[in-house]
Amino acid sequence: MKTILTLALLAIAKPSFSQSNRVYSFSVNGGVFFPSGKQFSSLATGYNAGIDIETRKNYFGIFLCSKLNLVKYENIIYIDIEPEYETMSIGEITGGVRWYWGATDKPNLNLDLGLGIYTGNYLHKIHWGFQPGFGANLPFSKRIFANLNVKFNMLEI
Repeated sequence: MKTILTLALLAIAKPSFSQSNRVYSFSVNGGVFFPSGKQFSSLATGYNAGIDIETRKNYFGIFLCSKLNLVKYENIIYIDIEPEYETMSIGEITGGVRWYWGATDKPNLNLDLGLGIYTGNYLHKIHWGFQPGFGANLPFSKRIFANLNVKFNMLEI
């Protein structure tokens, strides 16, 4: 027990005493949700908002992202001629790795690969899926960046 506790404390303390150039970041994000495929035929385009936290060393980062996707879905009632649309919320938590190309003080590119879980108010089970993506980072100053990412959510249905 004492050995396990010592190893755990060393694992926690080692990064704080290392002289690495590790960067920690927190961001607020928003975007557009474009459903595609047969399983999403009743969903319309929506929007999302969330937060992203990341730790990065040199050209490699690990991220955790949480989003809320708000989309409209077609409520099919066969009596009505006009379809009715209602709002559906899909919560998303994704973790993964991010590779960067280019210097951090200049515009650079990134490639993401994540694994996410999805749940919502009309989903009967928790879904999971891979989330590949790519993007670009534009530095405004040493600590402020603009980031444009495109991510493709491949859900298990």
